[in-house]
Amino acid sequence: MDLSISGHVATVTLDRPDVLNAVNTPMYRCLLAVFAKIEEEADVRCVVVRGRGRAFSVGADRTERATMTVDDLRRRRRLVPRVFSAMYHCPRPVIAQVHGYALGGGLELALSCDIVVTAEDTVMGLVETSLGSMPAGGGTQLLPRLVGLPRAKELIFTGRRFTAAEARQWGLVSHAVPAADLEATVGALAAEISAAAPLAVAQAKRAIDLSTQLEIDSGVQLEAELYDRLLTSEDRLEGLAAAREGRPARFRGR
Repeated sequence: MDLSISGHVATVTLDRPDVLNAVNTPMYRCLLAVFAKIEEEADVRCVVVRGRGRAFSVGADRTERATMTVDDLRRRRRLVPRVFSAMYHCPRPVIAQVHGYALGGGLELALSCDIVVTAEDTVMGLVETSLGSMPAGGGTQLLPRLVGLPRAKELIFTGRRFTAAEARQWGLVSHAVPAADLEATVGALAAEISAAAPLAVAQAKRAIDLSTQLEIDSGVQLEAELYDRLLTSEDRLEGLAAAREGRPARFRGR
């Protein structure tokens, strides 16, 4: 696992290219630690998660799985939701930069991010039912919210793999671009997000994420309360001044 920070963007790289970034227990622990560290980095405004080598991630490490007892698997089951929760609830926007394969737990890692950008030749799928298991990293909860209940059920029940073009059509991914353009596309998006007011982005993310749990009236009330918190921020005043003066805003997260 590698964490690098450049400017306001933190990049998390899954780094087991020899096994197509298959996720094992140490990798889950590293992800949990990395996202805890990111929360402590005040200058970080956006996070990119990517995989080194030929794939984003093919999911669970089957070699490790074969050596684990039922008790081992139950212990890991308690770890895995914490990892996906740390990613999903990260106060900074998280972009998944996906290429090659995103299968099983690898796709669930991507689904835990706010925005998914893929290379056009990426192959995806929640394949667990074809292996005698089921998604256990949030896939049964996140996929229906993105593609709807009937399609999510079909994809999970069959374990079918699908293309980036299909994922784009269904709304699972925001952009499907040529592989040669993937890094530049994600970099430009991360820079654009980082240029926005970080406090405002964080509050907007919280309001959007909670919208699935609230009735519309409660959601609108929450939105108003979060908006009120921004009224006295330096960033709001800077945004107004920049617009008035016709210059780019210089937000400081205060």
